[in-house]
Amino acid sequence: YFRCNYQHRHRKMTKESFHVVFIHLDLGIGGAESLVLNLAKATLPPEAEGGRDAKESPEPSGRISIYTTHCSPTHCYDEVRPPRGRLSPHVHVRGSWIPRRLRLGGTALCSALRMLYLTHCAARDHPDASVFVLDVLPTGVPYLVEWWNVSAGVLFYCHFPDKLLTRDTVNGEQGPSAALDAATVSGSTSLFRLFLIILTQLKRFYRWALDSLEEWTMSYSDLIVVNSKFTMGEVEKVFPSLFLPRNSVFITAATTESPPKANVTKDGDQKQTKNQSYRVRVLYPAIESSLSKERKLISSSHATLKFDNELNLSKDVTKPILSLNRFERKKNVFLLLHAYDELLERVSQATLPCVVPPLMIAGGYDPLNVENVEHLAELRSIADGILRRHDLPLSTVVSPSSNSTESRNCLPVKTEEHHQLLKFASITFLPSVSNAIRNKLLSSASMLCYTPHREHFGIVPLEAMDAGVPVVAIRSGGPMETIVDGVTGYLVHYCKAEVNGENADGGGSRNNNNTISTIDNANDTVNAYADAIAKIIANPIDARLMGRNGRKRVDEIFGMEKFRKEWWELLFEAQRRGKERCYSKTVGRGYCVGSSLLRSLCELAVVVLSAISLTWSMKKAGWLEENMGILGTIKVWLNGRDDL
Repeated sequence: YFRCNYQHRHRKMTKESFHVVFIHLDLGIGGAESLVLNLAKATLPPEAEGGRDAKESPEPSGRISIYTTHCSPTHCYDEVRPPRGRLSPHVHVRGSWIPRRLRLGGTALCSALRMLYLTHCAARDHPDASVFVLDVLPTGVPYLVEWWNVSAGVLFYCHFPDKLLTRDTVNGEQGPSAALDAATVSGSTSLFRLFLIILTQLKRFYRWALDSLEEWTMSYSDLIVVNSKFTMGEVEKVFPSLFLPRNSVFITAATTESPPKANVTKDGDQKQTKNQSYRVRVLYPAIESSLSKERKLISSSHATLKFDNELNLSKDVTKPILSLNRFERKKNVFLLLHAYDELLERVSQATLPCVVPPLMIAGGYDPLNVENVEHLAELRSIADGILRRHDLPLSTVVSPSSNSTESRNCLPVKTEEHHQLLKFASITFLPSVSNAIRNKLLSSASMLCYTPHREHFGIVPLEAMDAGVPVVAIRSGGPMETIVDGVTGYLVHYCKAEVNGENADGGGSRNNNNTISTIDNANDTVNAYADAIAKIIANPIDARLMGRNGRKRVDEIFGMEKFRKEWWELLFEAQRRGKERCYSKTVGRGYCVGSSLLRSLCELAVVVLSAISLTWSMKKAGWLEENMGILGTIKVWLNGRDDL
């Protein structure tokens, strides 16, 4: 009886008062933003389907609040775009007045301060929240745990360690800027070289302080969630202390036994025990797209008929090759351009008897982001050089405000001057596409080419597989966990190389600062990538079978149903650990004294500094004598003397 009564009250409490507060730095367009929105939608009651009221659903649900410093209506997902976005009423913009960077840099420092201010606003507005979910930067985690001592769970979602996302690295690997800086130092004069060495050491100390702060602040989380096993391995490499048993002051007496050895399954996956890596969990991002909803509404017979009709070769030859990424250099779109150049070269030399489809490069683009603007110009310069070499029309850019994806590159060129197999070859750039155009591009593409190296997870391949499109990606990082080579697409071995400053016609480029643009132009990688694209073009039936396998894999492993279930298990776990942590700090011995003493010392320091400042101000104003202070003045006044 008591168990049933408790479960009934627990379900009632969950639906009515469970409140999750999300703290995200910028709500733009990207994989991190897409994941946060999926987490928010998984927290809310599910949308009514099949005539059933969402309130009657047996699944757990709660309320949400999303705090961010920036959410532009022209550069965000439709879910948060006012006024019709489903999540827009829950978005609270705070701290937009804080600069993103200082005049001499300091982007990471400004981001940490913005995150800390966001956390303060969220804790001030919702002190009785059930769970606080932070991502990107863990700066605000100790502020919630130590200063506010919230009883709510504090969950940090780590997309990738910020320590591995510096300008000198590409997702954890050394980038070209580090070698370029070393070459600049060695080739400078003695005095200027000394200045550069000092500046380099200061930058290293600055990064060391921020990296140490990241690990220290992340250690205060009640639960840490990562997006892939690859990310978990990288976190363990750079922050090994997070995988050690937590200190006894953070856990109850029931969990202070020594950690047992990790269990290993038959597949080689390590099972997480309660004390071994018990704070770090893996939660794969999921897919919830209009394409998936439409596909589920189609009966199995209609779906089979549609699949058979799409096997017509005359339709597939003009379907474009698609690339969906933010316009950032680390996304490595250079590789796709050179692979496309290799395809054009093979067709021109009659070694590839296939019609080359048009290439469309779309993705997130923020005109306020300097790298986005520069990188789009770099990509277009290289694309024009490739097209010019093959006597094809130059690349085009579809305006972000345009509602159409049609452009001149969809028109065939003059066949009397060009090979028949190149009549559809062209390159189009589509920055800042809306969700509707994004879905249309995915549904009409012949394949998705995903080029980032050591990508943390990669949500775009899932969207492509959900749309029934085969994927060509690099054999590294998260795509190795989502794409099955030869079944849902192809994984290409990666070999990194740098191309020295050639012009756009030759494949290399230099920006205005005369720095080398890293393009992975190693012959093995480019040829292998071109081979994978050619296989899909030459075998449309196999490509459609890969698309069907991709849809099945997304439904079974990366579907919203499984995602929602695992997410709520993590929320309940974080809430439980938050209550245990708060109880141990309030009632437990030792740690309560330490935390109270630390807070008391901080408050005492504030009071002393305030008293000194006030005394100095009153003396300057002539309200106090030089040999007297505030305490002495109050004592004289209490004794009733007239010495003032």
